[in-house]
Amino acid sequence: MFEFINNRNVIVGENALAKLPQSLRWNECKRIFLTVFQNDASIVRRIIEDLTREGFHITVYDKIVSEPDLIVIDSGAEAYQKSHCDCIVAVGGGSVIDASKAIAMLVKNGGCIEEYQMEGRVVKHKPAVFFTVPTTAGTGAEATKISVIVNNHNGWKKSVYHDSMIAETVFLDPNAILSLPRKIMVSTGMDAITHAIESYISLNATPISEMQSLKALELLSSNIECACREPENLEAKTNMLLGSYLGGCAINCGISLAHIVGQPLGAIYHIPHGDACSIFLTHSMRANLSYATAKLARVARELKADAFGLSDEEAALEGIRWIERLKQTIGAPEKLTDYVKAKDIDVEYAVEFILESMGHLKNNPRPLETGVLREMIQAAI
Repeated sequence: MFEFINNRNVIVGENALAKLPQSLRWNECKRIFLTVFQNDASIVRRIIEDLTREGFHITVYDKIVSEPDLIVIDSGAEAYQKSHCDCIVAVGGGSVIDASKAIAMLVKNGGCIEEYQMEGRVVKHKPAVFFTVPTTAGTGAEATKISVIVNNHNGWKKSVYHDSMIAETVFLDPNAILSLPRKIMVSTGMDAITHAIESYISLNATPISEMQSLKALELLSSNIECACREPENLEAKTNMLLGSYLGGCAINCGISLAHIVGQPLGAIYHIPHGDACSIFLTHSMRANLSYATAKLARVARELKADAFGLSDEEAALEGIRWIERLKQTIGAPEKLTDYVKAKDIDVEYAVEFILESMGHLKNNPRPLETGVLREMIQAAI
């Protein structure tokens, strides 16, 4: 048995945002809690102008940081309640969308977010309705039921999730990412590729998630170079948004070693999530090679790597080399020492931190052993 959860509505393509007022009215929303990273971003200004002109009341919440923490979520829920809003529109990348999911849940269920993150408090009521406008092409947060939150007390980057914590409508409009800096395009694009590959080899993969993973990989791998090289290319940007979305759908079946290692180390060393995934993706593929050979060979063939006519193991290795070449071509991070000095990396502490915060995950093909974690960290140095 498996479950399949996705958004009620997904609108894809140029000017998809023109349908936002219609979606809000259909859901009987009048007072908008607009969650953003920067309130002066051009896409945010456009949405505020459009919705104001359409007669909606808007409260802007711009306190979201790149790694949302307990304070951001609790303060956001308090601000929502005080503003008497009836829905959330999240305009931003994964941090904004993840924070919005948690805020939407909290305003209907009460308490503070740490109770759900660390103490096992149960979500009992449907969250406030929320809509998402991704402004990056990579996190896939618009498609998931997961909110990744930094705990201010123990330093963990740990998720809160529930089947109901998923956006009502997603607007994948390439105009929202036209001004995206190349560095962020690279980082979030590698995050999306990691989602596609790791969801495909996950032990919890389903026939539906596998289709989503492979289509995501096709769209992302064939468009990321163009999207980075030609920022005004609407077709490439649309394909990146759709690939990111499908990878987000697929990742609901679980993550693998690149995330299991990268997410905690990102918290320790303040590495952006997509960059951490970029660093550890090929190390994860190598570590899982003997445990997911056939699937990694299929990944290589989907990447259009020079893998046809090879054995599965040889094909899988060619797929890993293809990802390594891609990272070099687009300038994606390849090692931990891009962010922290080697002498400051405590491998044993990092392994312990990973096991404490992520050791409950059982999706990776290879068992989560201290030896493989240690080897991956050392290889990334």
